Amino acid sequence: MTLAMTFAALSIGLSACTDSQKESAQEAEVEAKEMVTTAKEKTSELYDKTKEGASKLADSAADMADDVKESTTEAYDEAKEKAGDAYDATAEKASEAMDASKEKAAELKTDAAKKLKEACIATKKKMGKDPEDC
Repeated sequence: MTLAMTFAALSIGLSACTDSQKESAQEAEVEAKEMVTTAKEKTSELYDKTKEGASKLADSAADMADDVKESTTEAYDEAKEKAGDAYDATAEKASEAMDASKEKAAELKTDAAKKLKEACIATKKKMGKDPEDC
């Protein structure tokens, strides 16, 4: 818009000027147009570079998101595997403890049965009865 006003002012000024002033004004107008063209080209280049940089930045962000997703998935899988291993180890130890408890209970039962039989035999002998029923 500023450029349009500049051109309008130059055009108005040209009509009131002498030939040498008109030539000078025309040269100034040509220079102004060249400056506008150069500015447009530089703006276009800057836009292209900015667009390219934004595209690269978006690609980098997408790559980083993929990396985060991948490492999160790996961490989850590893944690899941470790939890499974811990569960298996705990289950195995619990099973071993149960087996040991059953064995100990069987031993205690056998010992108790022996002691009861011994007590029965001793009691029957003291009473003068036959200990075969024990």
